[in-house]
Parts: sequence; structure tokens; C-alpha cells
Amino acid sequence: MPPSSPLGPPSSTGSRKPKKPPPITPKRFTRFFTPRSSVHGPSHSELLSKSGRQLRDITRNGINRRENAPFKTPRKTVNFADAMVIPENQNATPTLYKKRKSAYMSPESSPLQPSPCKRARISPLPNFTILQDEDACSDSETIDLAPEETVIPMPIRRTKARGGTARILQRSFGGMLSIGRGRLRDHCTNWQDQTPDFYTGPEDFHPLPARALPFCTTSCNRNSLVAIGDEDGWIHLVDTDEAQVSFSQVHVSVRAHSNAVMDVDFSSDDLFLATASGDQTAQIMDIRTQQCVSILAKHTSSVKQVCFQPGDDKILATSSRDGTVQIWDLRCSGGSEGVVHSIWGENAPYASTVRTLSGAHADNSFLGGLTTTSANPKSSKDLGKSEAVNRRGEISITAVSFLPQGREHLLLTASDASTCVKLWDIRGRYSRRGPAVPISTTRQPESHNRHRHFAINSLALSGDGARFYALSRDNTVYAYATSHLVLGQAPELTLPESMRQRHVSTGKEGLGPIYGFRHRKFHAASFYVKASLRKASGDKPELLAVGSTDGCPVLFPTDETFLKQEADRENDDDSDDLPQLKTASTSVFNRPRLTRSSSGTGFPARMTDTIPIYEHGTPLIRGHQSEVTSVTWTKDGALVSVGDDYRARCWREGSQARELRLSGEAGGRRWASGWADIEAGFDDE
Repeated sequence: MPPSSPLGPPSSTGSRKPKKPPPITPKRFTRFFTPRSSVHGPSHSELLSKSGRQLRDITRNGINRRENAPFKTPRKTVNFADAMVIPENQNATPTLYKKRKSAYMSPESSPLQPSPCKRARISPLPNFTILQDEDACSDSETIDLAPEETVIPMPIRRTKARGGTARILQRSFGGMLSIGRGRLRDHCTNWQDQTPDFYTGPEDFHPLPARALPFCTTSCNRNSLVAIGDEDGWIHLVDTDEAQVSFSQVHVSVRAHSNAVMDVDFSSDDLFLATASGDQTAQIMDIRTQQCVSILAKHTSSVKQVCFQPGDDKILATSSRDGTVQIWDLRCSGGSEGVVHSIWGENAPYASTVRTLSGAHADNSFLGGLTTTSANPKSSKDLGKSEAVNRRGEISITAVSFLPQGREHLLLTASDASTCVKLWDIRGRYSRRGPAVPISTTRQPESHNRHRHFAINSLALSGDGARFYALSRDNTVYAYATSHLVLGQAPELTLPESMRQRHVSTGKEGLGPIYGFRHRKFHAASFYVKASLRKASGDKPELLAVGSTDGCPVLFPTDETFLKQEADRENDDDSDDLPQLKTASTSVFNRPRLTRSSSGTGFPARMTDTIPIYEHGTPLIRGHQSEVTSVTWTKDGALVSVGDDYRARCWREGSQARELRLSGEAGGRRWASGWADIEAGFDDE
């Protein structure tokens, strides 16, 4: 019999492999020490009711239960009792316990730690208070935060920058635009930085014939030529490009009318020139041949204004002293209408009208035997205060202007009877028997209603069409918002699918001006003082230029960022809701000025303004010796002005302006020159 095996009897299968204890693998070790509740079945928290979970949440300790905690309980604990009992003159190190589950001592302020075998759960965060800043400590509010919710603090308030240095410093750290605060634009400049570099020299002077005063001027759209119309009906074309030819030489001169030329306008391609004359006609001249191609002869008095429609050089609008506005189509012949002018004869190429706005600015009163209606009737007392009507009882239409392309079917008109601007739709049908009714009429400035009404000499539109500026005879340029022309829903301000409408809504009311510009050297004592606007292009900002009876053009920056900064500064300086009363005797050069009265600027002292009036213009001095009437901007951004001293001046931008201001009268360096008049000390380094 074989000897018995020390491992016991052999197995029934006949295997001789000895049995050994099962090995302990890491997987089995982890499974052995993992609680059953986390492996099998739902957790204990899922079995609790809602009341049980609420009771558990309010009695649970929240220490060491953060989501990003590396471990839930300390791996090694310190016996604080050993650390407290230290023999004299001996430094002892606290004893560290090596057993995980052994009890340990802790300060009374330390809460009890949970068992490491239980799954750690995040308790809701307590409510806490966030203070916005020091100024808002009294108005602080408590923010209740839900579990796992991101805390978004209140934005930091921007400190008020009082000068360019502070804004440059702020922009060096990222700027307001990068952090989404403050204004969208902050170019770290003030209004004076846009106008100090204009000057004119002896080579920028063009003498006109002494027998005829220049009345109007306009510039080409694609080249540097400028057209000047004078009292004898002549048109002078002058080149403003100093690299090509001297400004003092005439490029070409042609006589277009037998009477004074009141207004001129180039077509969009500069191939045709429209002229309005005191001989009661307007004409279209081909610039290449200097020949007349169309005669616009349907007015019964002097033609004041003429302008092409944007985007269509075949449509024009003319206004006259007879109170009518005519819309012309050069593609239609006017021979069938039987219009024959005594000056041009029967064989002249007459054009035809497509719309006639009769009595465009007539009042709701009996004026010279003509009964008219208006959207804004005035009492007989108000009519006594209005501008004098001409001898035939007709209100002269002094300014017309189309809205920019996209709204080119809308026309703005102004008169010499009031400061109201009217909006017309040239697609509508207007009766020739009575006065036409516009779409809307803007309100009068409140200061005019309390005193008297003033005429409007000129209209100018901004580059984006959001603003238009009216030069009034009260020595103020009023700024209007185009969106305020019609209150409420205005389908007339949009371009519908059909370009023609049989009927348009009429008689609506618009808002008045939103602010105005004045300057102590800007006076409009005659109808011939005009305004012109330079559109922003490249690094050149938008500027508004006006003529003046004081013998100097005046430039007004139209950037409303400067106006907003000035209004904020005025509100901070004054304790009242409105700025304090200021007069023109105060310096107007240091910063734009918000005024409520304008004594000293030719504006009656008893007329109180109800809108902000800013006096931050820059006069261009020493260029003229008499009244500056018409101004225009060239394609390159230069300004051309004409005056009653039989001179035409070209104002350019350059460093020579600063040299002229600093050179003084010695040495004759200022001879036949002019420059922008800026505050003394502005040119200091």
C-alpha cells in the first residue's frame, strides 16, 4: 500500500495538483474593502424619503467634502494631547497615529469627521452676501446661490476719465472696449484735436472778377474740381489739387445764365452740372463740352436750390421763391407742356416735371389772397411774428435735400418762414389746385414759439443719414434725428417692393431738434450763408462747415461722443439738473460748452433754449475780409470758401497751421495766409 500523502487523500478526478489558499489580488483586495452599499443595490440615500434627506442635509457636517478635495479624511492625524504636554526645556514632536481607525484627540472647535468607508456627499453651500463696491455698500443685496452654481460678481464701475491722459492709461491696460464696459468708442482725444490743422496760404487764394460777387460753390464727387457761381451768371471751375495746378488759376469759365447763379450741384459721375439761377430757370450743363443739354423752366420766380436724386442722375428737385418744389425727369421732354421761356426761346431742350409741390410751406391763413392748409397751423398772432413773406404772398423754399440712397424717394424741404422741416414722398400724387400736404412736419424749437420764427438757409445730411443739420437765421445749426421725422409707425421711411404708391399718409407730426451748435464768430445775417458737411473717410472725421457774416468759416465736429462727455461733465459740475446759465463772454475754447442762453451771439437774450446748445466750433481766421457765404468740401477733404471780398480760399490740413499760429507777425510769414484759431496754449509741447 502506498504511503499516505501529507496533503490528504487524492482527489476524485485523479489530479495530483496540491490545493493552495487563494491568492489575494489588488482587485479582490479593493472589492473586499469596498462597502456593499456602493456595489450592490441602491445607495442608502436613494432609499431615504424626502423628509429623511432634508433631515440628513441639515445635520451633516460639510468639512472636507469639496468636489476637488484630494482625499476625504486626513491620512494621518495628530494627537493634540501629546503636543500640549511638553516637558520643560525640551522640544517634543507630536506623536502620529499609524492606525486608521484608532481614536484621536482634536480641538473642540474641530467637528467630528465622517467614516472613511462612507461615500462623501457634497452639502449645499451656505448663503452669503456680495458687496458691489464702496459706493454701493448701503445698497448691497443678498444673493442666494443654489448648489453647484457659478458666482458672477457685479462688474466694476469705470472711474470717470477727466482727460486724454487718463483714457490713454486705461487703454494701455486693455481699454474699455476689451473688457466690455463704458462707451464703444474712446479715441483718447477731445473735439479740438479734429480741427486745429486747417490753414490757407498765398498759393491757396483765387481772386474772382471784381464785378460779380460769388454766390455758391460745390465740388465734384470723383475729382478735385470745384465749381463757383457768381452774380453775373458765370461758372468758374477751379482745381484744388496742389500737385497739378495752382488754385489761383481758373481751369475753365463759362456763362450759364444771364442772371445770378444761386446754386450748383454735380451729378454722381461728375459729367453734368445743374445750375439754379435768378432768371427763373435751371439748366443741366455737359461739363465735357460746356453745352446746355436740358432747361428746367416752370418756376415763376428765382430758383433757390437744385439737387440730383442719389443713385439716379435723371431725377432732380428744384425749389423757388414762388413757394413750389418741382421734381424733374430729364428723360421726358417738356415740349408738349407748352412751356417756353423768353430767354431760351422755343427751340431750347426743355425738360418735363413729374411732380409739383405747390405751396409747400404755406400757412393756414390768408396770405396775399392765397388760402392754404398746413399740418401745423399757427394763430394770427404767431403769423405776425413769423419771417416776412415776399411781396406776392408766397413763402420761399430755401433748401431741398434728398435722403441717402435707399430712401431716395423722400425729400426734405425748408423755407424762410419758420424753422420747420417737411418730409415729402415724391412717389405720391399731389393736387395742383391747392397746397400740397407733406408726410410730416417737424416741430418748432420752443425758443422760437415764445419769441419769433426764423428762416432756414441750408440743409446738410450726415454720412450715415442718421442726422441732418439745419442752418437757421437765429445763428444756430440745429441737429435733427432722421428717425424722429415721423412719430410712430412710418412705412414711408422704408423702401417697399413697389417703387410707386398711389397714396401716402400725410399730416403727421415729427419731433423738433435734439441739440444745436453756436459760436461767437458764427452769424447768419443773410440768406447766402450756407453749410456743408464732410463725410468721414479714412482717418478724417466728419466735420460740419458753415459760412459766417463775421468773415470766417466755422468748423463744428459732429462726433456725438464729445457731446456726451460734455453733458456728463456739466452734470457733475452743476448741482442742479440743468447746467448753470453761461454767457458767450466766458472762454469757449477750453471745452465744448452747454448753454441755456446765448447773449452775445446775436440770439435775443430773452429767448431761453430748451435743448442743449454746444459752442465748440473752430473759426478759420484771416482768410477773408468780408462775409463768407458758401462753403464746400472737396474729395480730398479740403475746404473751399467764397466771400463777398471776391475771394475763394482753399483750406488744407497740415502742420503749417501750427507754424502760422506760433510764428507771429514778424518776418511776413503770415502774409495772405489764414489758420484755425485754437485756444492759446493748445500748441504747447
